[in-house]
Amino acid sequence: MEQSTLAEILGVEQEIRVQLEAEREQASRWLENARREIDQAHEADLARLRADAEQARGGVLKAARDSAAAVIEAAETAAREQALATDDELRRLVRRHIAVIVPGVVR
Repeated sequence: MEQSTLAEILGVEQEIRVQLEAEREQASRWLENARREIDQAHEADLARLRADAEQARGGVLKAARDSAAAVIEAAETAAREQALATDDELRRLVRRHIAVIVPGVVR
């Protein structure tokens, strides 16, 4: 009877080892799949962030170009207006500005 009990215990122990190994393999596969899914999600998020950053960069560049174009246009307009001014108009303008800077110097 001791032999059959010992054999039964050894058989149950072997079954437990087999089940334990099967559980370890299943856990390992699950972890590998989870790691793969996380890596894929990470890559997708990274690609989305890069695309968003590139789009934002494009918007900022366009805004900067538009702003620069407006400044250039204003400067060109001012230059054209000054080119049309007569000498007498320019003298009056200079005197007016000098009078503000140094009162009493220009009459």
